[in-house]
Amino acid sequence: MASNMNTTSDNKLKVAAQEGDINLLYTVIEEDPQVLEHNDLISFVETPLHIASSCGNIGFATEIMRLKPSLAWKLNQQGFTPIHLAMQHSHKRMVHRLVDINKELVRAKGREGLTPLHFASQIGEIDLLANFLLACPDSIEDVTIRGETALHIAVRYRQYEALQLLVGWLKGTCQKNAMQIEKTILNWKDEEGNTILHVSALMNDSKVLQLLLKTKVDLKVKNLENSTALDVAASAEIKNALVRAGAKHGSSVTNAPTLADKLRWNITLMGKIIIFVLRIRRDITEDQRQAFLVVAALIATATYQSALSPPGGVFQANAGNNDNNNVNITSPNSTTIATQGINAGTSVISEGDFLTLSILNSLSLLISTVTIYILTPSGIVGTILFTPMFWFAYCYLYSIRVISPTNATKNFNLVMLCLFSSLYSGVGWTFSVVCKRLKIHEKMRDIGTRNSTGRNIW
Repeated sequence: MASNMNTTSDNKLKVAAQEGDINLLYTVIEEDPQVLEHNDLISFVETPLHIASSCGNIGFATEIMRLKPSLAWKLNQQGFTPIHLAMQHSHKRMVHRLVDINKELVRAKGREGLTPLHFASQIGEIDLLANFLLACPDSIEDVTIRGETALHIAVRYRQYEALQLLVGWLKGTCQKNAMQIEKTILNWKDEEGNTILHVSALMNDSKVLQLLLKTKVDLKVKNLENSTALDVAASAEIKNALVRAGAKHGSSVTNAPTLADKLRWNITLMGKIIIFVLRIRRDITEDQRQAFLVVAALIATATYQSALSPPGGVFQANAGNNDNNNVNITSPNSTTIATQGINAGTSVISEGDFLTLSILNSLSLLISTVTIYILTPSGIVGTILFTPMFWFAYCYLYSIRVISPTNATKNFNLVMLCLFSSLYSGVGWTFSVVCKRLKIHEKMRDIGTRNSTGRNIW
């Protein structure tokens, strides 16, 4: 009896969905309050939302989404979600409404892992493609079961305008990690190891190739058969264009190190430094990072003050005398003592004390500035910060040399100035290597994790 009642309710619900009759929907709910739950319990089922989306009944679909949002993710027996069916039947307004209600539906995976973004790229729906990217920028990261991005699909189906839009969006987006995402997606490999450059070369599509050569595509990347785009090019025209752009044959390109190679790199002195820095960056919390940065900045600032105001002060020039060698020394008891033969602006403390002060202060400044560089996020920001940090330290050492009281201390600080420049350059190079290692570890870890779940490429 209950089974017959469920069948009757389901049939009425289908009629309501086909006609877009919301009143009939609530009549069915009055008769069977669990009618929508029945659909939700079945793994693959044609729900009222599937039917309404296919028919373009926007009001009815919106009401179902409000009552039972989970139905929007359900696959029917053919492996499609409601938004996929709305796109197949060219109901653009329905698609827009569904995305307005839930932006994550842009990433809904249907048959063969195709998302609405993939499908829009396949059929060349430029307006929908733009709307999807605006609503859900992360959808650009999704791949199909064949490891294809939306760009692969646009190239394979010769949808030039769709590819142009996708590439333009990648080059112009300002989302988090935008530069890394752009580079990764443009060089993403499908299940056969082919990038979009390989696919365009295989399909002999010169128009697409010219577009891609203006982007960050890697001309030397190999597929699973160790072939570059130049190796698989289908015509002389394509080959000539690739050669002019700097492409190489696979035989002349050194194989990139595998993940296993990268994980078993020799633990040299440089390797130990890199591991030490990476562990520090991994272990500290964000609150600790901010606190350490404040302390390091305060130490660097206090250290720099010694060059501006050394202990005891500096010899002052006599304003009433044109001879710069005539200076006045202001003692602590405010007694002015005239001194001959001493350059104005030099420190009043003894040579030994000044050497001790300059050595300790220089070490303090070096450690504090290096600490700031370690704690600063890697990438473009860290690279930009390195230059002013270098000149900040350089100006300190130069100022110390200027106020040196004797020629011996001046020469000593000149040597320190040269050594410091070399040392700081070495620190910069070390941290550039650290950043590269960090990116490799993060990229390999994230790609491996995401690919194992099949959700996206990050």
